[in-house]
Amino acid sequence: MSSTRKKSIVSLPIDCMYEIIQQLPEESQILYKFLFVNRFWFKSIVSLLWKYPFKKINEDSVKNARLIRTYLGCLDEEEKNNIEIDHHFKLPSIQKPFLNYAKYLTNFTIDELNSSVRDWYFDYRKSLLYKTVVNKDFEKAILSSIYHLFIRSNHSNLESLEFKQDCIHSWNWEKVLQDTIRLSSLRILTVELHEDLKDDGDNKISDLEFFNILLSRCTNLQTLKIYLTIHEVQEEYLKCFSANQIIKIIQAQKNLEILNISNFYKHGSELTKIISGLESQCNSLRELQFNDINFKGCSLIGLKFCSNLESIIFSSCCGLTKDHCNTLSQSSFKLKSLYFHDLIITHLNVIAKMLYLFGNSLTSFGTTILTNDIINTASIRCPNIKCLSIITRSDFYLQEIFSWICNLELIELDITSSDQEPSKFFQLLGYYLPNTLKILKLQCSYVSNNSLKNLFSSHMNLERLIFRNSYEFNYDCLMVIYEYIINCKNFKELTFKTYRKEWSLRDLKVLEEIKKHCPLVNCEFEISTVEEMLDGFVF
Repeated sequence: MSSTRKKSIVSLPIDCMYEIIQQLPEESQILYKFLFVNRFWFKSIVSLLWKYPFKKINEDSVKNARLIRTYLGCLDEEEKNNIEIDHHFKLPSIQKPFLNYAKYLTNFTIDELNSSVRDWYFDYRKSLLYKTVVNKDFEKAILSSIYHLFIRSNHSNLESLEFKQDCIHSWNWEKVLQDTIRLSSLRILTVELHEDLKDDGDNKISDLEFFNILLSRCTNLQTLKIYLTIHEVQEEYLKCFSANQIIKIIQAQKNLEILNISNFYKHGSELTKIISGLESQCNSLRELQFNDINFKGCSLIGLKFCSNLESIIFSSCCGLTKDHCNTLSQSSFKLKSLYFHDLIITHLNVIAKMLYLFGNSLTSFGTTILTNDIINTASIRCPNIKCLSIITRSDFYLQEIFSWICNLELIELDITSSDQEPSKFFQLLGYYLPNTLKILKLQCSYVSNNSLKNLFSSHMNLERLIFRNSYEFNYDCLMVIYEYIINCKNFKELTFKTYRKEWSLRDLKVLEEIKKHCPLVNCEFEISTVEEMLDGFVF
């Protein structure tokens, strides 16, 4: 036997290698190096890099334009004809990419796509010798074709989709959504309605046909978002609005967890039908989100069937009364989360009544309205709140609010002060904050170094501190924050969401020192990270 042996290379099964690759951080620059390992690694890494392309480019107009150019190169002849023949817009000559990158997409929003198309169109017009007038029809045609490309290419990857009427017309969707393209991976669907769906119109396919085709393909939704877009010319049509199609798609789901309903200013009886239709999801539904809803003429009695409902969010809603609360008193569910944002309430004691009904089980609560009645009810009925989101207005009830807060074992506090001189606010905040607090999100009009000293006089040991502030942080403020962070054991995140556009060299030096003690430091305005700001300076 030869004394020298060839060392065998241990090779992992492909499935194991794929799972390992999927665990790699998606934002890491090292991913690009892995593209050149071998063909298997190339395909696996490409699928990672192109899962969320719109989010990765972070609203960069140049990168947006390049991204759309790549997708335009992936269009088939029908999609190109929709732009060039149907809308008389000549696309530039674009070489077809080596891969159809659209097939790796897992989710996108219409707003992201629309913004990117606009950036590409603007960039393309600049390259022309004779500048053309901006034509919104051209932009819509390009958006519509890329939207078609995404659905055509993604029968197994697409997790999120928006049904928006401007995008669905002009296509033979029955051909696209054939039996082999079932969109079985779709988990989030957003449906826009201008009026009730019906079989007419001058388009190749009506709204109702597309909706019914989509309905037969999407039965595994976890989140369904429905919103009405109302135009003045359509107001007469909306008087005849019917919720039948919405109820059908709810009933078709196997395990719907989150339902978001928006922009129902009328049609209380139809909203009642939708809520009653939730009986088909009584075991799976976990969260209800109501945005811009008028509850006048609407009954919530259908919610009594949703025994596993855990969260209800009311945002910019009106028409809620004590009768709605009395209806909910018959329900068997125990809420863990309850939020009231910018609520226009006929009876201000609606919030207090809801807290009386569900307070004992609540672990998360938020409101933009605080009255003495709400504070007293919360103090008595809500002993288990761990996450709290509130707004304090001037000095009203400040002492009562903080007396309530100090008796809670809070983990997260999101608090906004609308007072122009928040010195008393910071003094009370530092004195009364519970030592269990780990996450503090703070918004106010003015922050001084003395205010921060009052805040940090508390014995709390924060892990995350987020400032949503309209005032510039000066050097003295940063030094107070730095002194606090170096004495914290497990500090993980410092974020500034301010209007400040520039930091001085002295400020940046403090931020650089903070980064030595804090893994994540964000400055969320024009520049997203401290590293990007530091790149321009030599210390």
